[in-house]
Amino acid sequence: MIDITRRLALRGIAAGGAAAIAGCAGGDGNGDGDGTDSDGGDSRKPIERTVQRVGAPLSGPAWDRRSRRGFCTLIEAERDANWLFEDAPEETRAFVSETDFERAVVVYVESVGPTTCHSEISFDDVAVDGGTLTASARVEDTSAVDEGCGQAITYPAAMVRIESDPRPESVRLQVTNGWGETGTVRDADGVMDPDALPGDIRPGGEPNAIPASFDCPTEGFERHPQVYEGAVNWGGGAGLDGGDGNDTDGDDGSDADGSGAGGTDGAPGPLALRVVTPDGPLSRGDSFRIELTNVSDRPTHVGNQGKYNLELRTEGGWTEIRGTDGEGLFGYTDEALGVDPGETLTWEFEMTESGLTASGPHADDLRVCPDLVPGRYRFVFWGGDDLAVAFDYVG
Repeated sequence: MIDITRRLALRGIAAGGAAAIAGCAGGDGNGDGDGTDSDGGDSRKPIERTVQRVGAPLSGPAWDRRSRRGFCTLIEAERDANWLFEDAPEETRAFVSETDFERAVVVYVESVGPTTCHSEISFDDVAVDGGTLTASARVEDTSAVDEGCGQAITYPAAMVRIESDPRPESVRLQVTNGWGETGTVRDADGVMDPDALPGDIRPGGEPNAIPASFDCPTEGFERHPQVYEGAVNWGGGAGLDGGDGNDTDGDDGSDADGSGAGGTDGAPGPLALRVVTPDGPLSRGDSFRIELTNVSDRPTHVGNQGKYNLELRTEGGWTEIRGTDGEGLFGYTDEALGVDPGETLTWEFEMTESGLTASGPHADDLRVCPDLVPGRYRFVFWGGDDLAVAFDYVG
């Protein structure tokens, strides 16, 4: 079964209103180092800011509050906000649409608090320094004297419109949550922490078995082609738009000889790929799933979910395990599938010959030949940046 799971559950509190503050940046007026530009001028430029409270956290929130103090994203054009503001209140969408993006940007910020009275985010020390917007953001307890507050995890959110010349190109905030914990939050951090995702990228060490080959005894059997070329990106990378990879030296993504030793998992990019299995190697009949998550703060696109290879590592290299007894016509459509920040695409399999070919555009034509053998298998999604994960099978 091919499934799409959007891990977005709106939680939050009601808040609203906007405040405009014009003037110079806060703080001590100095930038990094000696506090001056190369020409001797002040590196912090005069800016104008307008704050808009947001009634509920728009990211989900998809980020992990145990490892991060909050989330922020830089909106440089109205189209950048489509994924975030799809279900937002009208006043929130209007705040973005009324922004003159020729002169300004909008920064969206979320954090977290322990009670229903932690309902707003305040901003201070706002500056644009070397193309980076810097500020402190704090979750405020808005309760009045003797007001009772409900004990609940809340996620206050706010937007701040920044008008400056030049416009900021990135964001770095010091965010203090409702427990008084402070940490640095950047727009480049994305929505989700890849290290917090369930599942694994590939087993460590060598597999217990490496078969000499995986030859099908059926005359005329034609294997599904390995559509990607050369190296793969273990555990992460880009979508159809391209991006950085992490494998340049071998067909298994780590060593030129395909040994699987060494290498770096988790390529830079918006997409994170994981294999979620029961504890330990797979046995026959075990169910497992592959999950592809957009961990960035921008939508990305991939090809249709049938664009993958299933392979076994043999002494001769990685071998596709599926094929057809027919004419071997493996056509795929070229549509682009949008994946919003925090959204996960899922493939589900059973570790049997039929369970590995039960889904996909060619499910009726493909079969595994010969029967499965113990060893190390991998899934390569070439509908993106040739993303790969691996898992062991003990039979």
